[in-house]
Amino acid sequence: MNEHDKKADTMAESGVSGQPDPSTDALERVAEIAALTDKWKRALAEAENARKRADAARLDGREHGISLAVDALAPAFDAVFLALETARKVPQADNPMITAHLEGLARVKAAFETGLKALGVRMIAPKDTLFDPEQHEAMQIKETAETEPGNVLVLHRPGFAIGRRLIRPAHVTVSAAPSSSDKG
Repeated sequence: MNEHDKKADTMAESGVSGQPDPSTDALERVAEIAALTDKWKRALAEAENARKRADAARLDGREHGISLAVDALAPAFDAVFLALETARKVPQADNPMITAHLEGLARVKAAFETGLKALGVRMIAPKDTLFDPEQHEAMQIKETAETEPGNVLVLHRPGFAIGRRLIRPAHVTVSAAPSSSDKG
């Protein structure tokens, strides 16, 4: 008698058949499938969360890199902006040579603005808006009755932002109510 036959005889004597109980086997398989399905769903959710974290980190890194570049190039933009504003105010602004220079400066400024826009950078250039301490830096306060207190009167230097990240605030002059000594 071989080993297999001996086991079958022993199982028959003890009342245990060689065949597994179909109901127990099916329940075990259902439980195993449920456990594996749960593991699969958890792994899928974790993979999705990892993808979302990676996308957020990639976007944050991109915005950080762009903000560093804009911060480095901003002084050149400021120089063009200031040159344009100053040249437009000179009495000789209608001179053809000055007009040609103004046109060239305007094109340089427009090229900067187009490039910034293509990168998703928005310019903060408030005029006649309320002062926002999260986006503006008050360089001066001017008492005036001509406008409501807290309005931006003059833009000294535009600011820049990308997404929710402030690259640099706009420098502005803000209106204030006239002091009581001026009323009397």
